[in-house]
Amino acid sequence: MKDLFKRTVTGAVYVLSVILAICIDARISSVYFGIVALLAVHEFVSITTKNLQKLNAVLIYLTAASVYATVALYSFGVNHLITLALAVLGILALFITELYGKDKNPFTSISYSLCGLVYIVLPLSLTNFIIQTGGGFEPYLLLAVFIFAWCNDTFAYLVGSKLGKHKLFERHSPKKSWEGFFGGFAATLAAALIMNRCVDGFVWWDWMALAVITTVVGTFGDLTESMFKRQMGVKDSGRILPGHGGILDRFDILLAVLPVAWVYLILAVN
Repeated sequence: MKDLFKRTVTGAVYVLSVILAICIDARISSVYFGIVALLAVHEFVSITTKNLQKLNAVLIYLTAASVYATVALYSFGVNHLITLALAVLGILALFITELYGKDKNPFTSISYSLCGLVYIVLPLSLTNFIIQTGGGFEPYLLLAVFIFAWCNDTFAYLVGSKLGKHKLFERHSPKKSWEGFFGGFAATLAAALIMNRCVDGFVWWDWMALAVITTVVGTFGDLTESMFKRQMGVKDSGRILPGHGGILDRFDILLAVLPVAWVYLILAVN
């Protein structure tokens, strides 16, 4: 009961913080997801360093901040050459510093460092574009992506835990089932229908498309994080969210969904 209460409170605070960050102002949203990106990178570096490979943590954090800032500023119409230069130099430095290191597998360190940037920072930086789809502050699109992800995750778990018999991808996630997948899919489609009724300016098939993207692509995102944790021998990515694990555990679906949703929205709007 104590664990359930802790999980419920943490979940409620997490959901409320995301909703407020998205709905209040695009700049607040940008700062919020920038912090999330750095926390997620910290978890990624900590897990990798502890279990497999020594990484240049400080350089990765600085490069991650520069990459995120460059994308965020560009989304606001600001071509900030300083952050762009820092991002480029940071990525170059990831290669150069390995020349002076004693690691027997330097390109493994470089690969993991770049993976953290591509896998975590770039997807989260795209929230800045999604929230400004069409050139103005339109929080409902980004909020919808999160709502769809939450619906999919929650109902996939509930249905899978009660009815799950057929394994979805046992090699990487033994507990996930096809029953859970379709339970999450149905809930996400229902959420898309509700969004269609509540929000103007977006046709029903676009909402459905985002729901399908969230369910299908998000499932692969979930499995990808499970694959990473399985290789590293950890159950949770961190402890920052009591009862829920770490940032990567809560954003695993979204790290895959955000880039695809952004591409779809570009095509849909144009």
